[in-house]
Amino acid sequence: MSSGTAFRLAFISEILNPKTALFFLAFLPQFVQPENGYVLLQLTILGFVFVALGLFSTIVFALGAGTLGGVVRRNPVILKWQGKVVGTIFCALGIRLALQER
Repeated sequence: MSSGTAFRLAFISEILNPKTALFFLAFLPQFVQPENGYVLLQLTILGFVFVALGLFSTIVFALGAGTLGGVVRRNPVILKWQGKVVGTIFCALGIRLALQER
């Protein structure tokens, strides 16, 4: 799948997701002050600020993950230990779950 197709499908999925609209309808109004002017304009500005901050953080994380992934792929020692560390973590979580009382 091309990146353009993936982006288009993700965009359509997000636009049609009712949870997104419910989040904005529940979260943003608490920051709107009717005495400061147009409520719709305030909601629109808050929505754009939210989207811009989300886009910025997503780009930073994606670039950081890409850089870190490149470093890990080029270093065989990290690759060797990565599997052992992740396996140990999963085993520890499994043991904790097995011993948990309810």
